[in-house]
Amino acid sequence: MDKYGFEFSFNWIFAIVAGAVIIFLAVYFAVQLIGQSEHQINSVTARQISILFEPMETGLAAGKSSYASLGELTRIYNECQDSGEFGENLISASVKSGFNKDWPEKGIATPISNKYIFSDSIEEGKEAYFFSKPFSMPFKVSEVIFFTTKRYCFANSPDFIREEANSLKLKNINIDNCTKEDIIVCFGNGEDCNITVMGQCAGYECESDYDYGEIRKNDKTIVYFKELIYGGIFASPEIYECNVKRLVKRAAFEAVLYKQEADFISDKCGASYQSMLGLIDSAQAYKDSKDLVLMNVIAKEVEQQNDASQCSLW
Repeated sequence: MDKYGFEFSFNWIFAIVAGAVIIFLAVYFAVQLIGQSEHQINSVTARQISILFEPMETGLAAGKSSYASLGELTRIYNECQDSGEFGENLISASVKSGFNKDWPEKGIATPISNKYIFSDSIEEGKEAYFFSKPFSMPFKVSEVIFFTTKRYCFANSPDFIREEANSLKLKNINIDNCTKEDIIVCFGNGEDCNITVMGQCAGYECESDYDYGEIRKNDKTIVYFKELIYGGIFASPEIYECNVKRLVKRAAFEAVLYKQEADFISDKCGASYQSMLGLIDSAQAYKDSKDLVLMNVIAKEVEQQNDASQCSLW
């Protein structure tokens, strides 16, 4: 082969190799750019979802519900931390676009310290359902937000559950008319139950058997009382326990303030609020949801003392 033929062949080989390198680098940087873009999208999505929680304050209402279409198939991650003053929920997201076979890495989490969000640790879907209720012990402590992407069927539910599902227009909850797509929640014993809610309240002070009781889910059992019943149904047990501990911390803080106010006006209003000390002690000694039953009893005593006072504290 003469030198021209050699140079021609070399030039072709060089062009092919150089072209391959350029294509490789282009693909590499494109993948990196897409990865960065996905991470940004996932971080922004988490922030947008956290904004949806803002209008869930009920004010004087008994509850409020909302619905959101997420567009793309989305995973929403809820982590709960009970450390610090009142703890926080950490909300992060991962959006699965048509280009992805696997779930991309979740984005930067958005911390939410002034809300108590009860959900599974990972919610997945294109639709999200929210509703909130005030939580009291017996004074109002905070709003609690129940959030899910799943559909449920409540079997043999008590009257107050039926009334709330109807008044709040909870689109993701069927009452008794269960389908194979539903997660079946049985109130009392039942068949084919994914979750079982047992009512254990008995006595004249009970409005319903389900004023407090146990919820069995994922081979774990948690204790609830009425205002937290949806949290026990929707949330992962670890998310439930963490958020309840956060609520109890806040209740203890507010109970101390109310006790100070009660001591200041005790002579004028003729009420001692002695049970408030028991509520503070039980809240500060709180370990897990098994302690809720005793706290609920003490909270009712505090409520009775407040009702009997000439100067109601709340």
